[in-house]
Amino acid sequence: MPNRYIPIAPMLALCSTILQAASILDDDSSNDLQWQPQTPFEESKTTLPERINLDDLQEFQVGASDPHFRYYIERGSLQTASDKVTRFVVVIRSHTGVINSSYEGIRCGERLFKVYAYGGADKLFPAAHSEWRDIPKDESTDYRATLYDDLICNLLTGRSNPPDAIFRAMSNQYTLGGD
Repeated sequence: MPNRYIPIAPMLALCSTILQAASILDDDSSNDLQWQPQTPFEESKTTLPERINLDDLQEFQVGASDPHFRYYIERGSLQTASDKVTRFVVVIRSHTGVINSSYEGIRCGERLFKVYAYGGADKLFPAAHSEWRDIPKDESTDYRATLYDDLICNLLTGRSNPPDAIFRAMSNQYTLGGD
């Protein structure tokens, strides 16, 4: 007589997998951006750099490498403060030699940036309405996405990478994001 016994364990595993998949598909991600950490963020007092040192720049590559612009971080400006914000001067030089600069901060755990000041080749001026904003996810056109995803932030821990590792990656044109 043929065995008509149906194994229960494989059937239960299949049902469990289907229920888990349904649960994942039903997850409402609309509130993911509104997630708030348990302790509210308190920003440290930020002092703007007095001047930009153009002799202390480290170049980094942005996505598709637009030949019209070159991107740099002022090495001496890169610091992570007690509030876990990594602040730095970014310098963008056009192919015609025009220099724009800004003093910015990145919050690695939240994918946010803030511009504290804008300027030219030698001086920064405080930004009028400085607030935290989302960092775009398009690395091909946005230097902040490149800095966040590939250089400054460790995406596994939500913390900043050490400055020496960041500059080594910039020099050798490799990424640190998932390290």
